[in-house]
Amino acid sequence: MSHPIRDSTMEGNEKPTPAQCSSAPSGAVNSNTAASNDYASQWRPLVVLLLVACFAVRLIAAVWVDRHVQTQGRRFLIEGDANGYWELAEKLAHNQEYAIHSPPRRVLRMPGFPFVLSLSIRLFGDRILPARILLALIGTGCCWLTYELARRMHMRRTGFWAAVYVGFHPLHVGNSVLILSETLFAFVMLAGLLFLLRLLDEPSTTISEHSCRADSKSSCGTVGGQRCRYRLMRDGFVVGCLTAVAVLVRPGFLPWLLVAMTAVWLLLNRSRALRMGICVLMATGCLLTLLPWAARNATVTGHWVFTSLWSGPSLYDSLNPSATGASNMAFFDDDNVMSRMSEFEMNEYYKRKAFDFVRQQPLRAAELAVIKSGRFLSPVPNEASLSNQVISTACAVSWVVLFGCAGFGAFFLRREAGLSTSSGRAWFWSAMVVTVGPLLLFLLVHMVFIGSVRYRLPAEFPLAALAAAGWRGILNHWSRTDATT
Repeated sequence: MSHPIRDSTMEGNEKPTPAQCSSAPSGAVNSNTAASNDYASQWRPLVVLLLVACFAVRLIAAVWVDRHVQTQGRRFLIEGDANGYWELAEKLAHNQEYAIHSPPRRVLRMPGFPFVLSLSIRLFGDRILPARILLALIGTGCCWLTYELARRMHMRRTGFWAAVYVGFHPLHVGNSVLILSETLFAFVMLAGLLFLLRLLDEPSTTISEHSCRADSKSSCGTVGGQRCRYRLMRDGFVVGCLTAVAVLVRPGFLPWLLVAMTAVWLLLNRSRALRMGICVLMATGCLLTLLPWAARNATVTGHWVFTSLWSGPSLYDSLNPSATGASNMAFFDDDNVMSRMSEFEMNEYYKRKAFDFVRQQPLRAAELAVIKSGRFLSPVPNEASLSNQVISTACAVSWVVLFGCAGFGAFFLRREAGLSTSSGRAWFWSAMVVTVGPLLLFLLVHMVFIGSVRYRLPAEFPLAALAAAGWRGILNHWSRTDATT
């Protein structure tokens, strides 16, 4: 599809679209390309400086959090999940069985985050500070990917503002150095969103699907303004693989594969056969990436499990007669079902109990869904350890800025996209899929499971790209208003 917004709001010498290049004289294209390179080189030092600052504040946060928990005689700020992740990471680092607790639970956690922690343990031993610094580096990578997502969606200035928001937001800074999986998950998710946007970001010029020859230079480039089908199929496969890697960190992201495939089917302006092929490759990439984990689980449990065997207790934690919307896993120790059941049977047992609760008390289940959505969308942290007046006020203000500017961003993009054309509609909805889609998916997931601000944080990275477009639109509107008064 074409880029009506990026074309109509191009600053300075932003890079022209492929469609513009194909219709412009060669001299004009070369001139625009050179000017675009000059414009990019002007932004590069500023972006590098921003990323250095993002890493610096995270490094300070890592040292502060590490000292803070040590003075309290603890190892982790949020101990429940962090202890489990760290113990599994130690098992991986020392080539021991991937299992914790007694009787052993071998499919309790997805292996992605413990594997990354194990790299730190292999290099620096059991010290936690190096792992926090590694996560600070990954968190800085999230800021860079947010910049790239917003830049590709709109322009460099938009990307810069998006990176500023996520780079210095107090919750994002603090959360990025906790021994929790959200930062790593956000990094992989953003990489997948970039490839999905690249896949959907297609000029609308119609060309023959067979115009790319395997032995021609265009087979690895563009034809008539469009990328050849082999590149599209490759990008689709990569999207599937990255979705699976994200699932290996947080299993609740698995439904995103269906969202991405639906977006390709509805928004990509190519033949039905090619769209079907891309969707098949997306599913194949996801399946192949998850297959080693599922095969290992089949070996240790006798069942092909592609995610984890903790979904049942997690579901019952959020759907039981005493549920409040917050997590309280005391029932698991009280029931002690692992003394008489296998891990797989335990998971199925708690799933049945949760479903029985919904059937018996549907109104209470619906009420809990509303409560959990409120916790998920809360402008202030749910954790008591993070709730002081300064942090709560800063988070509330930034929440208003993020969601308010995101609303304006959707308005400005919709107005500038030109929804009367198919390319404008496709461009707008592609932007909505990659920026708002993750937030809506996580909201639905956590209306069923436990809701918390912590689970929303990864979705704020792509949403910040939309908010930055809104912020820029507001600034442009003010500047035009001042110019006419």
